[in-house]
Amino acid sequence: MKKRGSTHSSSEQRQRSIIDAALFCFTEKGITETNILEICKRSQSSIGSIYHHFGSKDGLARAVYLEGIREYQRGLVQEIEKHKKARDGIFGVICYHMEWVEKNPAWTRFLFQKRHEDFMTSTGDKFAQMNQEFARRIAGWFRKHVDAGTIKFLPPDLYPCILLGPCQEFLLHYRQGYTITALKTAAREFGHAAWNALSVEK
Repeated sequence: MKKRGSTHSSSEQRQRSIIDAALFCFTEKGITETNILEICKRSQSSIGSIYHHFGSKDGLARAVYLEGIREYQRGLVQEIEKHKKARDGIFGVICYHMEWVEKNPAWTRFLFQKRHEDFMTSTGDKFAQMNQEFARRIAGWFRKHVDAGTIKFLPPDLYPCILLGPCQEFLLHYRQGYTITALKTAAREFGHAAWNALSVEK
């Protein structure tokens, strides 16, 4: 007898295996150049299964993109919300971001390169809802520490720039092989810089 929910779990696992296979193929060859049969072979799925779950190759590309965003956002929210102290949260966000990029080069490349592709125009409300919930959770953490007088009150669009702007610049050069500083060392220094910029402590 199947356990309750086992069919749903199996379907999710099948979808994830297809997404992982598609991510590999898309980053290796590009979306246009990738044949659905290649994804079938790598994921050990049928063509019917892929079209049943995703509708088309563009639909699959959208699913790959959204899954990458979902994983990144979920992990970052978990990271920042586990910290009670503002300084620890700031350092945690920067370390998480840099470690995620290092551990997920295929996701990083795909998310950065494909965000303005035509297939993204059909993400509908799903992408917007994900971003809104993500922003709400992150803003709530910052608001708590702003109200407590530990983090400066700034326009909300400045926080991600201060936190991740230097990281992004460093990681761009890191992926090209132009850096000499270890990621952990860079993350620590960026953490100090962000905390100095955001902390109300003197």
